[in-house]
Amino acid sequence: MAQAKRRQSRSHRVLNTIWFFLKPFKLQVVALVILSSLAGGLEAATIATVYPILNTAFAAGADQGNVMLRLFGTMADVLPIADQFIAYCVLFLLFALLAFAARLMMINFRVKLAARLVRKNQNEVFDKFIKADYQYFIDHRQGELIYNAAGAPPFLATLVNSVTELIAQVLLSLTMVLVLLSLSLPGTAVVVLIALGYYYFARRFGQKVAYQPGKGEMEASRESNVILNEAISGIKQVKIFAAGESWIYRFSRAVGKRWAHFTRRSIWQQLPAPVLMFIVYLGIGITALVIRITTPASFMAVIPVLGAFAIALFRLVPVIGGASGLTMQIMGALPNCETIYNIQNAQITHLKDGEKELSSFQYDITFDRVSFAYKGRSQTINDISVTFQRGKTTAIVGRSGTGKTTMINLLLRLFDVDRGEIRIDGIDLKRYKLSSWLDQVGCVSQDTFILNDTVANNITFGSDGYSREQVIEAARYADAHSFISELPDGYDTLVGDRGMRLSGGQAQRLAVARAMIRQPEVLIFDEATNNLDSISEAAVQKAIDEIARDHTVIIIAHRLSTVVNADKLIVLGDGRVLEEGTHQELMGKKGAYWELYQGQSL
Repeated sequence: MAQAKRRQSRSHRVLNTIWFFLKPFKLQVVALVILSSLAGGLEAATIATVYPILNTAFAAGADQGNVMLRLFGTMADVLPIADQFIAYCVLFLLFALLAFAARLMMINFRVKLAARLVRKNQNEVFDKFIKADYQYFIDHRQGELIYNAAGAPPFLATLVNSVTELIAQVLLSLTMVLVLLSLSLPGTAVVVLIALGYYYFARRFGQKVAYQPGKGEMEASRESNVILNEAISGIKQVKIFAAGESWIYRFSRAVGKRWAHFTRRSIWQQLPAPVLMFIVYLGIGITALVIRITTPASFMAVIPVLGAFAIALFRLVPVIGGASGLTMQIMGALPNCETIYNIQNAQITHLKDGEKELSSFQYDITFDRVSFAYKGRSQTINDISVTFQRGKTTAIVGRSGTGKTTMINLLLRLFDVDRGEIRIDGIDLKRYKLSSWLDQVGCVSQDTFILNDTVANNITFGSDGYSREQVIEAARYADAHSFISELPDGYDTLVGDRGMRLSGGQAQRLAVARAMIRQPEVLIFDEATNNLDSISEAAVQKAIDEIARDHTVIIIAHRLSTVVNADKLIVLGDGRVLEEGTHQELMGKKGAYWELYQGQSL
């Protein structure tokens, strides 16, 4: 009883998944079913025409009251052909041509439907990922997300092709059964019993040898994708630590699992059809022998029926075998389709957007008793109250782990505060439309993200809304125009994957130009010079100093020597504000800042 309920639940879930993806295209699916019915009916009519052809050729004298002979006789009489045999042959060719045309139309329609379905869901999954909050990306592995957006959706094409083809096969089977019924009721009964038994066997068999291996194949593919992504992203560390063999083993093991599951599924998926065909061969051969032995006198009269029955059966058997293969294809594709189904129906968290437009930043940014803790961790910042004034340069300093970057993450609304408020010109940041706030902000971090594209496209970050003059102006602001001009193709030079053809300082100055091209009111530098050598640091620092003259600048600094001229320094410790003031004021207090500065001066 429990097992039956589980099977029923599984069938219900499968149907729900299939209908979820097909529902937006229900009119196209109906049209496809109509085309499938037309193709199946015409193909059945083509095969059925064999009976009158053989009956006329052998002059078997079959009962002219036979419904099939009457029907095709009426059609043949419409043709302006006197010879009945030739008329039946022409009718056969016409049906074959029409069946071929209907089949081509059905294939064309189905392939386009599958492509639209995959494109729609792939775009929607990517859209969901991009609009998800930053925490979602922390909670999921990058390679897994890439697989879910790029690897899983194409299996929807397999699903829609297999489901619609299965519908076509079922309709063709029904029309073929009607043809067989008109030829022989006992023979048709035997075929139907074999087909039903085979369907039950294939259904039970399909779940065990298609769904589970398909699920294992998906999981192994996802794992190999994760390993590949991590290995390429961290290739420098892989080589430095001579860990290549370990990564090769991990990748090879995941790929081995994937193709082991694929092999198992593919072999079993293709086995039933030849087995069924062998059984039918035996059945037809034995039936012919029995008819010949038992009724030798009327054997010639039976030949047209036997011939038409055999041809119909030979066409029906691949349909039955194909239906089982399609069922297994559906079960094999289902784990990936269920992944997309779960993503589409999941409530992926995202930050609630505000309704107020921020046209410009006028006065100040205020943290009012702000507290925050990352998911699953203890509090990172606690009861922080600070103000960043417009037109001033404010530096946030402190030891690692004191909450400096967390403050910037909250200011950029990658996360929302747990308690307190961040106010822009006296209004809670959450009330503003996020896009209107971020339009006012430019950010440069220590981990520069560089596209494998041209210098110009790295500055515009793929946006088409900037002219070449604006690109050059932003590069000049970032002190980058001089080195860009010396590159082989200037602003059209390809910088390589992750900017490998650029030095660290050059890449960082491109990041500054990227921030500046938007003409933001507020510039944030999150340890922007931390990973640079002294020459590159000096170049980037020069750009920052130039920008600071007429912008509101917030700097997170590890090297205190780079922020001694800031209008205000905020010193953090254990997630709290320890001190505030200018460099001279804080040095005079000989407190937390003085200790940090003295430690770096040694």
